[in-house]
Amino acid sequence: MTISSFIKCLFLAVVATTTEVQSFFTIAPTATNANTAAVKNTLSDKQIIELAKDYVTNKNGFYKPIDADAHAEDFVFRGGVVGPLNKADYAKTMTKLGIAEAFDLDPNAFGFCVDPQVKNTARFYVRYTGRQVKNWKVAGTPFDIPPEEGNKRPIVGPTESFCVQFNDEGKARFLTISAPMAFGNPEQPSTGQLGAVLGLFNHVGLEVAANSALNSNVRQLGNAAADLLPDEVAPPRTSSKKEDLPTWWKED
Repeated sequence: MTISSFIKCLFLAVVATTTEVQSFFTIAPTATNANTAAVKNTLSDKQIIELAKDYVTNKNGFYKPIDADAHAEDFVFRGGVVGPLNKADYAKTMTKLGIAEAFDLDPNAFGFCVDPQVKNTARFYVRYTGRQVKNWKVAGTPFDIPPEEGNKRPIVGPTESFCVQFNDEGKARFLTISAPMAFGNPEQPSTGQLGAVLGLFNHVGLEVAANSALNSNVRQLGNAAADLLPDEVAPPRTSSKKEDLPTWWKED
């Protein structure tokens, strides 16, 4: 059996045995995780807002290819079930997911504000829209999903809240995303009750893939495969090894 065949068998097997479904992006870091002591910002409010607008649209790997240089060396991403991911693992995961290449999406970000208690931190909302423009290939998995015939159905995501913290040099140090808002959206999302990459799986008809990613056992198997297999055929990681995370990150 080739390595590629092994990956496909592993992936399909764990999907087939998925039974656990959790809410996505529902776990927020504690106050100490996000360094929330009331400290004076080293960037102006205008700088923080402009950095956040540029980051969400052009730098984080979802709407445009990942800009690794826009992330601090001690960067951490933490979602509800995905993460924590350090800079290297986050950049590699976003590249392997291939979202920016397969989709033409607009974050439609709005409501930017500066957090009064968290240093150099912006909070805002995203409600992405767009279309699939190329085959969606996720490295290390059997996914090779073409745009639907006619490509007439637009992608409409739910409202999601974002938080991004910048270091003194204006590089992203911390990124987190909340649970999608199930109610109060201006129109019915095409992504079901999910946002981010799992919402895109729902949109293209792969609900089983979205649900499987919510299963902690599936995520653990994926990370184990990423540890064992050559990088070119390994699936995207959903969390970094504890020893590879920055020392500032604390999580119980």
